[in-house]
Amino acid sequence: MTIATQVITGFLGAGKTTLISALLALKPANERWAIIVNEFGQIGIDQVAWAKSGVWLREVPGGCICCTQNLPLQIALGQVIAEPGITRLLIEPTGLGHPSELLQMLREPHWQAYLKPAATLCAIDARQLSEPRFTEHEVFNAQIDVADVLVFTKADVLSDDAREQAIALAEQRQKPLQFAQPGQVALAWLDAPLKTPVTVRRSLLHLRPAASAQAVELPPQTPPFHYHEQRQGQAVGGWIFPPSWQFQHDPLLTILLSWRVAERVKGVFHTDQGWVFFNATGQDLSIKSSEYRADNRVEIISLSELDWPELEQALLACRVISESDLAAATD
Repeated sequence: MTIATQVITGFLGAGKTTLISALLALKPANERWAIIVNEFGQIGIDQVAWAKSGVWLREVPGGCICCTQNLPLQIALGQVIAEPGITRLLIEPTGLGHPSELLQMLREPHWQAYLKPAATLCAIDARQLSEPRFTEHEVFNAQIDVADVLVFTKADVLSDDAREQAIALAEQRQKPLQFAQPGQVALAWLDAPLKTPVTVRRSLLHLRPAASAQAVELPPQTPPFHYHEQRQGQAVGGWIFPPSWQFQHDPLLTILLSWRVAERVKGVFHTDQGWVFFNATGQDLSIKSSEYRADNRVEIISLSELDWPELEQALLACRVISESDLAAATD
């Protein structure tokens, strides 16, 4: 039996993770689903949203599986195929991923005995349609081009003008559209007919480097861990701290909220008021309890370079220092 395989694409902040979570909530009890999630940076954050969900999950961190490194993806696909009972696979590329090559790879003959291509959904925040930095971005448009269904997320907060822009875009691109809001998603969207031929049309910035046949070696992530780098014109970086580290809830949120000038801030923290999942863009904010317990972690994607030492000191200033920590520091 082949595994229904589909890509859930969408730009940074479009609501892909929330959309997938809503679809997971509707999963039939007799089905087993898998998710491969591609993180733009080196620290996986989206996995936190699906902790204890029962879904089979693999991360491919450290860059875009669509354009720079297909070997880790192929390894993950092989693991999905080897796992018994999986009926549906959702692949979430990074928000800056150009998905046409990914779709083309999934349709290669050697995968056809195992994977059955299914509808590609493109999550779009219709509020972004009034901003040229989104509408003129090559990747934003490439994601729309390959979609079989446009899913306009956050429909409960859209203005009438934003809805009209969404409808006009769908008509212009000749794509079926759906509006998604809490409690209003449908599994039928995943079974929409495939209408889009997969073609590769890419800028030179997305050409696969010659070394891409080999997996990217990421540094060990033994906490405490930090990295920062430039990827595709973005500053990206983050931290992982041990799960025993606890942070003061209110000062921590004050710091994280001050970072919302960045394109995206996602993290999970052990605070003195419990474990908290934080997800923010320039327009949206979500703070909720989390089932994740493995460690504290946070990642930032920004258009401009950041003062990473200053950000780190602000984070560490929120840490709750226990008596055992003080004793260890004086030994």
